[in-house]
Amino acid sequence: MKALITASLTKEVLKKLENLMEVTYESWRDTGIIYFDAKELLEKLEGYDIFITAADDLKKDEFFELTKLKLIATCRGDPFNVNLKAANKKNLPILYTPLRNVDAVAELTLGYMICLARNLTPLDRFLHSKNFTIVDFEDWVDVYNKYMGIELLNKKIGIIGLGAIGRKVAKILKAFGCVNLIYDPFLSDEIISDYEEKVELDTIIRESDFITIHAVATDDNDNLINEKRIAMMKKSAYIINLAKGSIVDYDALFNALKEKKIAGAALDVFPLEPIDEDNEFLDLENVIVSPHFGGNTIDVIQRQSNMILRDLKAWLNKEPLTNILNPEVLKNHPQINSKLNEALYNKKKQILDLCNNLLNEEYVIGSAGNVSMRIIFEGKQMILITPSNVRYDEMKPEDILIINLEGKVIEGERNPSVEKHLHLGIYKAREDVNAIIHAHGIYSTILSTLNLSLPPIIEELVPYLGGEIVCAEYGEAGTEELANNVVKGLEENNAVLLANHGNICCGSHLDGAYMVLKYLERGAKIYYLAKLLKDPNLLPEDTIDYEKDIFEIFKESKKI
Repeated sequence: MKALITASLTKEVLKKLENLMEVTYESWRDTGIIYFDAKELLEKLEGYDIFITAADDLKKDEFFELTKLKLIATCRGDPFNVNLKAANKKNLPILYTPLRNVDAVAELTLGYMICLARNLTPLDRFLHSKNFTIVDFEDWVDVYNKYMGIELLNKKIGIIGLGAIGRKVAKILKAFGCVNLIYDPFLSDEIISDYEEKVELDTIIRESDFITIHAVATDDNDNLINEKRIAMMKKSAYIINLAKGSIVDYDALFNALKEKKIAGAALDVFPLEPIDEDNEFLDLENVIVSPHFGGNTIDVIQRQSNMILRDLKAWLNKEPLTNILNPEVLKNHPQINSKLNEALYNKKKQILDLCNNLLNEEYVIGSAGNVSMRIIFEGKQMILITPSNVRYDEMKPEDILIINLEGKVIEGERNPSVEKHLHLGIYKAREDVNAIIHAHGIYSTILSTLNLSLPPIIEELVPYLGGEIVCAEYGEAGTEELANNVVKGLEENNAVLLANHGNICCGSHLDGAYMVLKYLERGAKIYYLAKLLKDPNLLPEDTIDYEKDIFEIFKESKKI
């Protein structure tokens, strides 16, 4: 096998690919060449079996009619540079790298937002210019006053498009104390409610202090932010576009910025690219301009390299591919549905975000504890589970493993958590449970080391936990004995204490299990502190029965 690579890959991955095939590496970053002519590219690829690209134009029917390639891999999350219909006609598999730049683009969005809010870019330009002189204190005061900024706290942020990047941005903004206004006509109110408030587009335009665009470009949203809508924006508002240039009327935006009808903008994408020194927005002080830099990080290259390597090895060994655009072209090749792949990656990110929360809230330390999630696809159950002996602050999405209900690894290069038997035992016993957290919160661990149960001492605990939370009998970590003890102690509740092992919290979804953990830890703290004074009073039986009815309603509605 021979491969031509014009995408950027890491040295480590290139070395591994060279052990699998003959490789010619001519990254566009090194050569400065992107192929737009189909005939030229066909000549270049003569004698090659595999083409790994990032930006070369593969949209011409002629290219696919004449190519002798066996596989194409494009290092893009949105492979608009590939004619998928023509590839299917040729039965040519197309690998891609979904969500590889989600974190990079989301972080840059927040960086630009802060730069706009604090006037950092115009301030930096002024300080580096020949106009900057401080002769006396009044000169410093003039600079201090001229570049006064605003905070993000309590500002309304309009998010247009709640895909993977939009969701990441929304999560970060909530940590800043912002109010998210979200427009995405393709998502349900239920999904959007997890990230803040769903509103109409014009409401975002009129009310937002910052508008950030993360929608996919389509014919329907061409010039979605048009002259009329730009005129509706507050004079103090900013707009940020790291999505596609076609979504905004750039002529109308330029005039609004030039005439100071809006406060400013940060633009990473343009209708015509690449931009050059004649770009008119470069003349405006209230605009941050970057040349499509959203995914330009070392981490993105590392991520796409690993994704391509994994699927190339799988393709050569006729194993299931993780990221393929057109699995239907594969003959006699086992394959996981490509729509599932993106869902799995998103679920892995959810687990990773939760693990970071567990670490920050001190429910876990180091690599202790574990998290899992059940996914059912086409009648088959898969379990996503955290790996063994990987620190939470170092864990990556690709570290999360996929196992079946027998504990066999379906995908992943690490070992699953040693407590996989515990997780699998609960999933087999409880069809209503789809997420499990094993944590070591201080107060619940105190109770577990004393072999104490948590009785229903306050009303708010029962609807979430289910009644008295018992302490399961001791079993050595990772053993079937411990798993059996946990299932027995859990019964139909959402939580159980593990003698000398912390706690287990369950839910119909990951956020639900996390909510159970927070209620469990709060209840354990109240019980522990109260017991220092004297034995706490328990709730009356009729109150417990009433709250258990609410618990059953919560379970049926999948609220928890």
